[in-house]
Amino acid sequence: MTEKKDRAGGSAGERPNRRGTTSAVLAGALIGALAGLAGSTLAYFEAKDTHRAEGAARRADIRRAAYVDLSASTDRYVQQATQMLNVSLDPAKSAEDRRRQFEDKYAPANTDLSRAYTTVRLVTTRDGRRDLEKVGALSARVGKLATDRYDRGAAGVDAKKAGVEFTEAVERQLAALQTFLDRVAGEAL
Repeated sequence: MTEKKDRAGGSAGERPNRRGTTSAVLAGALIGALAGLAGSTLAYFEAKDTHRAEGAARRADIRRAAYVDLSASTDRYVQQATQMLNVSLDPAKSAEDRRRQFEDKYAPANTDLSRAYTTVRLVTTRDGRRDLEKVGALSARVGKLATDRYDRGAAGVDAKKAGVEFTEAVERQLAALQTFLDRVAGEAL
C-alpha cells in the first residue's frame, strides 16, 4: 500500500518541488501578462495621443479653408453689392438693368457669403462665433444699403450721401472681418 501512495501522490520530497515549479510558472505567467498589459496600455495611450494630434490638425485645416472661403466670399459680395448700388443709383439704368444685376451678380454673391458664413459658424470656436456675429450684422447692413433702391431706382435719392453711407458700412464690415480673422488665426495655424 505504501507503493500506491508513492505513485499516486509522489514522495514527500517531490510535492514541494511541484509547488515551487507551479508557483514559478504562475509568477512567470503573471509577469508576462503584466508586461503585455503595460505594453498594450502604452500603445493605447500613444495611439490616442496620435489620434488627438491628427484630429487637431484636421480641425485646423477645416477652419483654415472655411476662413479663406469667408474672406473670398466677402470680397466678392462687397464687389457685387457695390455694383448693385451703382446700378440702382444710376438714373440711366432701367428696372431691367437693376433686376439683371440683382439676379445675376448680387444674389449669387450673397448666397455664397451666406454659405461661407454658415460654414465658419459651424467650425469656429465659441469666441470666434461671438466675433462672427458682428461680421454678419455688418454684412446685412451692407446688403440693405445696396438693395434699398433696387425696386425704385435713383429717383429722389442723394446719390453722394447714399454712396458715403454705403462706403462707411463696407469699411466697418471689412474691419470686423479682419478683427475676426486676426483673432482666429491661431486656431488655423
